[in-house]
Amino acid sequence: MKTLTFLLVFLCELVRSVSPVMGADFVSTTTSSLVQHFFGNKVCRTNQQPILLVTDTTRDGEIDDSISLLMYRELEMLGCIKVIGVVSIFGNGKSSTAEVHENLFVRLNELGLTSWQPLILRGPDHKAFKEMTAFDTILMERITSVVNQYPSVVIAELGPMTVSARLLKHGLVDPSRIERILGVGGRSKGERFSTGKGLGSLFSFRDMNIAEDTGAAMYLVPYYAEKLWMVTYQTGLGSREVSPDAVSAYTPSLAGHAYQRAKVLGSIGYTNIPSWDTWTTSYFLQNGSEELGCKKTKAAMRYLAGFKDPMQLHLNTEKGHTLTACHQVKQ
Repeated sequence: MKTLTFLLVFLCELVRSVSPVMGADFVSTTTSSLVQHFFGNKVCRTNQQPILLVTDTTRDGEIDDSISLLMYRELEMLGCIKVIGVVSIFGNGKSSTAEVHENLFVRLNELGLTSWQPLILRGPDHKAFKEMTAFDTILMERITSVVNQYPSVVIAELGPMTVSARLLKHGLVDPSRIERILGVGGRSKGERFSTGKGLGSLFSFRDMNIAEDTGAAMYLVPYYAEKLWMVTYQTGLGSREVSPDAVSAYTPSLAGHAYQRAKVLGSIGYTNIPSWDTWTTSYFLQNGSEELGCKKTKAAMRYLAGFKDPMQLHLNTEKGHTLTACHQVKQ
């Protein structure tokens, strides 16, 4: 059964690898307003840092993963990083890993990131505390083989932190190989992710990347907090929100998605589009962490009744484990 499963995965990826590519090649535009919004005039803090991107990209609804992929490609063109793999993972809009995997091939083509298509890896179907199926084992072995080619890798978890948790929990990689895990999530006790304006007085965002796999966070925070570098809901607000005009000017293929997303967000009180995930790119830029207000703080997983997702990652706790969190709004 394991051999058959492996063959099915291999044949699926082989078909994709020889499929015709229709998108235009990526062209760096570091002077664009979108790149300036995220990078400013900062220079690289790192040099060709190997990075594994893990994403729950969708082609409607949330747009931040798509923007993030473009900005990570800009970082690669600047020489800050070297992308060694792009992993699909379940998450946004309750998408399964299989659905995200489909989206990823199409979206990379639409974004002109066709050079990354051979780097695509399918992530596991199940959450970190679920027993690994034979299929998940094969998928994680493929990811492991990529990570183990490098002495020091940064993992950017743009979705749930399942891949990092499984790599470490199951002893698939030596912990020393993972220099840092960039994630999205965390809140002050009692913090709700809403604007309080318009329909935003009735609707609040979930701390999605934590909520979609609380088991991953419950493992990583106690055991590997020192590796965690987290952007939060607060990071993407205020002047850090990105305009749909900037997205459209940078890549017309995202124009429709950007304006539709901005319309929805406007109805719940946002001025523009918060792109929380994309601010993880600041880790690789000089003074990037400082400008986001990132600092070491104690954190812990806590249960708080009255929330849709009661198991939460709380920051600035009296007791807990020390991680780095960027928890500051830029007005």
